[in-house]
Amino acid sequence: MKLNVRIAAAAYAVPSGEESVAEILERERLRVESTLAPLSPRARDRALNNLGLSRVRVCGSQQPYDLVLLAAREALEQAGIAARNIDLIVDYSTFPGENSQSISFAHRLSADLGAETSMNLSFRAGGCGALHLAIKTALGWMSMDDRIQTALLVTGDTAPRDNRSLLPITVQGDAASAVILRRQSAQGPLILGVEAMTLGHLHQAIALTQNDGHIQLTADAIMIEHKVMPIFYLHLFRLANKALADAGLRLSDVDHFIYSNISRRDREGFRRMVGLPEGGLPTTRMAEFGHTFASDLVINYAEMRREGLICPGQLLLFASAGIGFTWGVTLARA
Repeated sequence: MKLNVRIAAAAYAVPSGEESVAEILERERLRVESTLAPLSPRARDRALNNLGLSRVRVCGSQQPYDLVLLAAREALEQAGIAARNIDLIVDYSTFPGENSQSISFAHRLSADLGAETSMNLSFRAGGCGALHLAIKTALGWMSMDDRIQTALLVTGDTAPRDNRSLLPITVQGDAASAVILRRQSAQGPLILGVEAMTLGHLHQAIALTQNDGHIQLTADAIMIEHKVMPIFYLHLFRLANKALADAGLRLSDVDHFIYSNISRRDREGFRRMVGLPEGGLPTTRMAEFGHTFASDLVINYAEMRREGLICPGQLLLFASAGIGFTWGVTLARA
């Protein structure tokens, strides 16, 4: 039986501090050069050009959990529900910060919001593709337990210290976001399908290591260039078509593609994959915020709604991919 679950609200929060991408790349120049050294000159140039990123937001006095709390409260206000009515909280943060004092943002959030009876879950896999895993997890719980009517999905992420440049891919900014899913709701896009996949043999493409007692985010440029990128858009394309076919739809039926803010180069690759004309993807706040891990999709969706770009009945396709390696798409009807 198909669940009637809607995206009842979506909100995000970014820290007030910011840095320019040029300053970051200069400060982390040795790290960037070391990462890109195994690539050909042409591949190195391609990695450094057409990022489309100017500045990123960075955590200071506001840490990821502070931002998660702000985003969650805004989402609850949007949905018009009280925290005591949250039945499930899923925290899918990938990099919640080295100084995090919580085992799980979900448990702490349950206490701080007053969601006294919520089931609280956390996982840290999927990176930028983790929103789909969180939605699929929530739908699974809802399908097995009629008592779970409302789910709050949150992520709050900050790049490890001196690890904002993740070339040859992107430069990372900090953010948090919150999404509320509700059963039998009259508000928000209806979820038609979620598809996700992982390829564990690529887990070392982006990995965490220890350096002088601090977490370091490392990218294997050769693996990314020769093993990830040849299949990157192919898997997004396959998952998108699977979700659409199961709903009796086609790619040409999609009104809005909501995609990550990894880079201008990456967004152009996705645009070509789905057959949109030049400029066919909506403008995002990528240049201002940078790539914000799994919050990208929520930010882009929230901004589109704020600008009145999404009309009732329109078909939305959310798509992203991230560490793990993980790919995912979510299909919804506004």
